Amino acid sequence: MTNRIEVDKVIEELRVRGYRMTPQRILLTKIVLETIEKHPSLRDLHREAQRVLPGTGISTIYNTIMMLESLGLLRVFYLDGKLYVDRYKPHVNVVCRGSNIIRDVDGLTLEDIMRVLDGKGVKVKNPLVLVIGECDDIKTQGPA
Repeated sequence: MTNRIEVDKVIEELRVRGYRMTPQRILLTKIVLETIEKHPSLRDLHREAQRVLPGTGISTIYNTIMMLESLGLLRVFYLDGKLYVDRYKPHVNVVCRGSNIIRDVDGLTLEDIMRVLDGKGVKVKNPLVLVIGECDDIKTQGPA
């Protein structure tokens, strides 16, 4: 989970870059960064924003996500027509069908994929790997 110091640094960086930091934008930046490890969907973020600051529009949330992505602070991906937020660090995402839980797999796995692609002349700029499968009891296994 992102700590308060990191959130404050990001908000200050946005101010320095000339972004107007409204109460909604600050709240949304905080929510996004603090929940990013859970791969929240746009709807998840909207629900949380409504709980804390009723009246926050989904377009405001979307625009904030796109702003953070353009700055390289996160990435988005689409799955089954839904937008999800993910950390920027290269890794493999495993989507467990049935539960629709998304888990991260870190380590050499992605580096190996990138090395093979590089050997075939593909220069990977922003790797995003989604593996979709059936998972065993995810609640007892924890992160991959």
